[in-house]
Amino acid sequence: MRSRYKPWAVEYLKTNTKNEFFLNEDAIEEEKILNFIKGRDTYLEIGPGRGQFILSIAAKFPNYNFLVIELDKSIAGSTLKKIDDSGLTNVKLIAGDFYKLSKILKKDLFCGVFLNFSDPWPKKRHEKRRLTSPAFLVEYSKILKEGSCIYYKTDNDGFYEYSLEMFKEYKWKILYQNEDYDSAKEEFDAETEFETRYKNEGIKIKRLILENTKETLKEIVEKKEETN
Repeated sequence: MRSRYKPWAVEYLKTNTKNEFFLNEDAIEEEKILNFIKGRDTYLEIGPGRGQFILSIAAKFPNYNFLVIELDKSIAGSTLKKIDDSGLTNVKLIAGDFYKLSKILKKDLFCGVFLNFSDPWPKKRHEKRRLTSPAFLVEYSKILKEGSCIYYKTDNDGFYEYSLEMFKEYKWKILYQNEDYDSAKEEFDAETEFETRYKNEGIKIKRLILENTKETLKEIVEKKEETN
């Protein structure tokens, strides 16, 4: 689902920087990002939707830090305002590209990555944009600590089947799999706006929790060698 352009949200990003980090060549800004991540166990959400999930889980777990990254400036600005209004101090936002973030980060930093109802990009020519395509899985394995997890939810059957195939191919260990999932029964989770709507419409939610293991890293190294 594409977001409408919101001029006020884009302007908000420029003028409200208390809970925002920037991806640029400034060493000071990079240090701020790393200090936030290293300050506590930190979880990364890629694509916050309308922000309901990250604010809910951050409020439930104040001893963890949560970092949100979003490329769309309208979505990022809207989410940033909600973070500011919430008064939470354990949530920060980056309005930028995930690949650029992964390049400036050292290995083994995050305790988990949340992929909640990501755009399925159903056309074959858009496969590389899917957040569970091989290039993304390689980056996740680098930035996640060994034994840490990807927490994945979707309503889209085709995207679910594709993602499950990719996770298996790259040797992510499946810790949890449920094709009729209810987040209300899981402590370390929270509903997104889309999830609430889908449940009310009777649409089943698919859920995976996948562990980053030594086998995952080994498989990625071997696949990289094969392509060189």
